[in-house]
Formats: sequence, structure tokens, C-alpha cells
Amino acid sequence: MKKYSKNIGLILLGFALFSCNSYDFEQEQYKNEVNLLSNSQMIYDRQVADLRKDPDTIYLVAGLSGSQNSNRDFRVAVVPADSLLRAYNKSNFDIDTVRYAKLLPEECFSIPSMQGVIKAGETQVRLPIYLRNLDKLSPDTAYFLNYRIDPSKTDAYNPNKKEVLLRIYMENEFSTTKQNVYYNYTTSFVTTLDVNNPLVRRPTSSNQLFPLGSNSVRMLAGDEEMGDYKNALNRINERSIKVTVGEKTAKNPMARHVTIEPYKTLDVVQMPPVDMYDNTFLINIISTPDGRSTYYKEFRLHYKYRLNPDDPYREVKAILRMEYSPRAELL
Repeated sequence: MKKYSKNIGLILLGFALFSCNSYDFEQEQYKNEVNLLSNSQMIYDRQVADLRKDPDTIYLVAGLSGSQNSNRDFRVAVVPADSLLRAYNKSNFDIDTVRYAKLLPEECFSIPSMQGVIKAGETQVRLPIYLRNLDKLSPDTAYFLNYRIDPSKTDAYNPNKKEVLLRIYMENEFSTTKQNVYYNYTTSFVTTLDVNNPLVRRPTSSNQLFPLGSNSVRMLAGDEEMGDYKNALNRINERSIKVTVGEKTAKNPMARHVTIEPYKTLDVVQMPPVDMYDNTFLINIISTPDGRSTYYKEFRLHYKYRLNPDDPYREVKAILRMEYSPRAELL
């Protein structure tokens, strides 16, 4: 009986080995298919354009899926599209067209070639896109580039990953549109210059900064309540200033002169330096006795503004400070 059972086991083992040898494993491998790199919403948002570089370069990335690398080249070609952008706006804003995202203007980019080759054994090809004139853009608008695969010039591709939205984020040394950047008021005063009713306040909130150009930012002139950002955009623009950072000061190589002007139509006047409010941008390093250092970016400003011609001016002496890590910025 034991011998009989042993023979049965050997026969079954033989069948299993035969099945393995005759089975075509290749049919179970994931296919090699071209795809345009994106997240689950068909958006690629991992790149940030540096406003200090004109032009700067971002990339449209075409990948090749598959369980194994291909042993042959795969052609890739893309063409401009707009269907994903229309779907994005409809999904996020519905009929609120004022808030719609926009295609990046043609004057702000160029793409030398919309064709490439994923070489045998490789998994992607990057098509460079050169960005320029980004200082002409509004920091309040989302900008995209929209491309899809050209099926007539592309080898096997994934129909579910044939189109992509490239989000255009911008940054300079002081801020970024990739995330919200706030500077905190420190030792700051707002004085209403009214002889009959002078009023001194100490703002304790923060001010959101937006990058404009290679060395300039937008910020609110004061700390008036604006309400919900989405519904107060016009008021924010009308009550904002543009601060431009210039050359280093003669006394402190860590400080640079700034100029203050209206972002749109605000009545604002830059005033002479007073004490620490000397109209500079400063890298301020504060060290503790045990040798630890904390790094801050600081705007030290002195100006006055008014919202209406009949209003008294409000004098602002402000230090706007944000802690940062020099090491992190080098990554």
C-alpha cells in the first residue's frame, strides 16, 4: 500500500512539473505600454519652476510599464490637448468661471520636440519644456499644460494613461505657489496718522507672501480682515503691495535693500528707514549659548498706505519673519 501511494505521488509530481514546463509565463507578464506620468487625477505636479532662471526647464515624462524591461525601442509622441483641463475646471469650480484654471500662455513656454524614444532596456524618456516670462502670470491663477499621446506616432500605449495635466508652480527665494507661505509679524506697529484720533495697533497675525518675479513678492499692506480668500480676491489685489529685493547693503552683507510699491492701485508711500525698520530683507541668524542657530528670513519695512483718498494714512513699521532651514533649501 505504501509503495502504491508513493507511485501515485510521483505521478502527480510529474504532472505538476510538466504543467510548469509547458505553461507560457509570458502571457501573465504585464505588457510593455507607454504612459504619461501622472497621479490618479491625471495630473503631474512634482515640478516647480524657479523664477530666478529664465528660462527654467521642466519635463513631460513618458514611462514604459511592464513586468520586464523591453528589449526594443518604443516611440513616443504627444500633441496639445485641453480635455483634461476642461474636466478639471468643471469638477472643481463648476460654473464659477472666474476661478477656472488656465492653459499656460504660449509666450511663457516652448517645447523643442514633442517626440522621443524610450530606449531598449530603459523605462522612460523626458521631453524638456522651457519656461520663460513667468513674471507675467497671476499668482492667484492655476496654470497647466495639457498633452495627450499621438496614437499615430506612438507604439503600444496605455489608453488609461494617454493624457496628462502638467501643473505649473513657481518659486523664488522668498516664497512659492506650491504651498502657502506665511511670514509672522514680529515687533510690528500700525499707526493711524490722524491728529484727532491717533491709534497704534500691534498686528499679531501673519502675512501670506506670493512670488511675482525673480526677486519680488506680493503681500497685504495691512492686517485688515478680508474674509474668505476665494471671495475676497479683488479686495486683496487692491490692498496689496509689491516688495522687490535689490542689492546688498554696505553695512551688512546679510541684508539687501528693498523697494515698496503698489501691486495694483493702492496708495502706498515708502518711508525713510527708522531704527530696525530700515527697508531691507535680512537673513537673520539667532544663536543660543549652546551653539545652536535658528535661521530666519525677514522683511524689515517702513511705509504708509491708505485705502481711500479721504482716509488718513496708516504708517506701518513691520518685521515679517519666517523660520527656514538652509540645508532643506539646498535639497
